[in-house]
Amino acid sequence: MTGFAVSVVGVVALVALAGSFSTAWAFVPGLLLIGLGLGVMLTPSVNVVQSSFPEEQQGEISGLSRSVSNLGSSFGTAIAGTILVAGLTKGAYAVAMITLAVFGLGGLAAAAFLPRETGSNTGHTSRTTAPRTSA
Repeated sequence: MTGFAVSVVGVVALVALAGSFSTAWAFVPGLLLIGLGLGVMLTPSVNVVQSSFPEEQQGEISGLSRSVSNLGSSFGTAIAGTILVAGLTKGAYAVAMITLAVFGLGGLAAAAFLPRETGSNTGHTSRTTAPRTSA
């Protein structure tokens, strides 16, 4: 969740600073935050997916996980690119980045609904609990 939040803050910083200053250095803080957010987000998300399946399915899950990740990257690039070339001459970059930030907020909301587990249970061992009886 931290990665999504940092990425969204990076987009906001990028749009605000790039719109206010005309130097290339205005892009640095926003791009740095976006990169840090993505780095913080991607590794744990792969770990969550991989650890949810048993050892014998790791090859298939790894391939599927990478395919879905690449599909998401392709959609993001296509959406931002379409906005950039759609004929918006003033503010097209800001509109494209804000659109991506909205998708980032959607990812943050989805991450908030992920189940939280404590301990060393990785999801691929089954546990049975005895029904509770009244004392």
